[in-house]
Amino acid sequence: MPLDVQNFALTRPAGLPATRSPCSDAEFTEIDAALTEAFGAEFPAPADGASLLRRTQERGGAVRFVRAADGACAGAASCSAPAEGTAELAGVGTRPAYRRRGVAAAVTSALAGVLFERGAESVWLEPTGDGSRRVYERVGFRPAGIRLYMRPPAPLP
Repeated sequence: MPLDVQNFALTRPAGLPATRSPCSDAEFTEIDAALTEAFGAEFPAPADGASLLRRTQERGGAVRFVRAADGACAGAASCSAPAEGTAELAGVGTRPAYRRRGVAAAVTSALAGVLFERGAESVWLEPTGDGSRRVYERVGFRPAGIRLYMRPPAPLP
């Protein structure tokens, strides 16, 4: 079930790590590598992940990441540009060595805030399990509906 947050419901828990917006090709590449590690074999990594992240940001969406104390990218996420007042937050991932430190909550909260500042009326995401659901609900996301996946019975002409 997708979760949605509206600007009046967003909370930013205290003590979250600071987030950054990538500014260079090296940072986009580092974020892509961190997300690939975060998701392991669960989701295949796109061949041009760094380029996709850059295009998301250039087209009015946003990308945020957390730099760990050791200098590594601990985790990141991205959010689409608002369309019809709504934006999708996706790809929230934390590298295994940095989990349970507030990284996912930090990037989720920061991205929702950025998109509200850019005119989104709501931001939605779809958790992959109870653990991610708890993180998202902690920063203000709430169940908002059911996402329907459909596939035509035959290839379209």
